[in-house]
Amino acid sequence: MIKEWGLLGTLRHFACLVFGIALMAASVALAKIALLGTSPISSIPNVLSGLTRLSIGQWTIFYMFLLVSLEWLVLRRYFGWSNVIQLIPSIFFGTMIDWFVQLFKFIKPTGYWLQLGLTLISIVLLAIGVFFEVNSQTLMMAGEGIAAAIAFRRDRPFAKTKVRVDMAMVLGAVLISLIFSRQLIGVREGTILSALLSGRIVGYIEERFPQLTAWLRGSDPELSSEK
Repeated sequence: MIKEWGLLGTLRHFACLVFGIALMAASVALAKIALLGTSPISSIPNVLSGLTRLSIGQWTIFYMFLLVSLEWLVLRRYFGWSNVIQLIPSIFFGTMIDWFVQLFKFIKPTGYWLQLGLTLISIVLLAIGVFFEVNSQTLMMAGEGIAAAIAFRRDRPFAKTKVRVDMAMVLGAVLISLIFSRQLIGVREGTILSALLSGRIVGYIEERFPQLTAWLRGSDPELSSEK
């Protein structure tokens, strides 16, 4: 695939990947500041960061290693180096989360509706970031990689599988919170909204903007729109 893109095409695809990951990291940071719960992919690291001294970004990196291991269990003989190198953008993602948390420290939403508005903005940013990441067709992070692996093995649409994987992550965060703190921490209505909406927004963008999707994938926009 990279050989077909050429040098400039390859740079464009990886630039889209980096842009997507940056948007996703910013969305997690905004959601954490809003205090209504982070995105599903960061819900478990968010809970663990509240129970330990490690930051949400550091726990995200550890969590991504776990997800790659789960991909191996799902894919088995289809698992390869393309799955292992998902750790590269995943480490970048975790690092950027902590960076954006520090950058956005000046944002202090007062009142529930401002918190909710900030949460909704974070959800939209997350979906756009996932859209750019997946359609860059370069590297996936483990959070999307596990959803893609399950979708591949079960022959299901990625967007719908993403929603179900997100819900499973939220459930895991709730269980960890209740088991180790005996109360619900780090998971609130914002987490549920993100789980329900982010995957659907990705599907909506792909459906409503086929030319953008084709541009990101490096295919012919006219052929893509005809399909």
